[in-house]
Amino acid sequence: MNQAYPDLIYNGVMLCINIQLLLISVFYFYKRQLRLVILGALCFFIGAIFINNLYWNIVKESFFLSLLLGAGKNLFFGPLIYLYVSTAQTPKKRLKKHVLAHLTFPFIIHIAYLTIKFGYSSFYTQNYYWTVISLGYVLVAISLFYLVFGIIEFKKNKVKPLSPRVKRRYGYFMHVLLSYYFAINLYNILPYLTNSPFFAANFFTLNRYVFMPIGLLINTYLLLFSITEFFKFKSLFVPSRLYQKTDIDPAGMNELTIKLREHLIEGKLYTDPNLTISNLAKELRVDKSRLSHYFKEQETSFRKYLNSIRVSEFKTLLLSKEFENYNLTGLSTMVGFQSETTFFRVFKEIEGITPSEFQQKNSTGL
Repeated sequence: MNQAYPDLIYNGVMLCINIQLLLISVFYFYKRQLRLVILGALCFFIGAIFINNLYWNIVKESFFLSLLLGAGKNLFFGPLIYLYVSTAQTPKKRLKKHVLAHLTFPFIIHIAYLTIKFGYSSFYTQNYYWTVISLGYVLVAISLFYLVFGIIEFKKNKVKPLSPRVKRRYGYFMHVLLSYYFAINLYNILPYLTNSPFFAANFFTLNRYVFMPIGLLINTYLLLFSITEFFKFKSLFVPSRLYQKTDIDPAGMNELTIKLREHLIEGKLYTDPNLTISNLAKELRVDKSRLSHYFKEQETSFRKYLNSIRVSEFKTLLLSKEFENYNLTGLSTMVGFQSETTFFRVFKEIEGITPSEFQQKNSTGL
């Protein structure tokens, strides 16, 4: 066991917390949802780092254990904390590029560190302090970058703005964790930066009585946050409306109206019986939440809007001589209705009479 961790009670409590973080990470990996996988990776790395530090004398000798538990996993802390929050505000089509952009650099540094440590072990041994200090500087740079960049981006993001309650929750999560890991990384290299005898004499004392208790609180907070992100508990802490209502200016409303006319009506997308708002948003190249808000501004819903177009087109076909030999069910299928029952119900809701009554009324009129 690492002599830098002399308090058995502290070690036991932290070990229990970090084992739970590892278990949560496995569960989130199993869920296979990108944001949960990111949170799972963060929990795994943080839990693994403590076990690595506690049993450092054992882990450092094993390539497999170093690969699994240690060897610079804290390089990923800043990017993963930022990514978990930022992916809630990133359009789906940009998610993969967004994640790769922030994980590539720490991954390269991590691989380089592993290569030096195990591929060039004699060089690593001879230049141990230089290598570790260099890693420390990189950790400070990464954690500082994400602390500043994360706060700025979180505040100004307006693509998918979060509801106030969720924004407070995620903002607190990001600020607390990024601030702590920047502080701990900076503290670890202060003796080399300052050459101060104070840090040389009191480094382990400060670590034991200041940073270790704070670390206990941070890991406990991460554990509670991760548990409450699980869908069965999330509703108690996060409202079902993740994103805040966003107003669309008149020009934007007009643009969407034109796009809907061109694609949905003139392009006859309404004839697709399996058309969903997600499919339509993709065709229009607009965000789904923006399209949903458009329909709300029109005091309707996607389904009601679509059905009104289908009924309107059905009436046009019914009154056309070209389709006078078609029965009602056949015409309803042509405009996108899958079910005769659904068609008759929707038609009566909109027109106030049945399709048959409408046909008789207009036949009489003719």
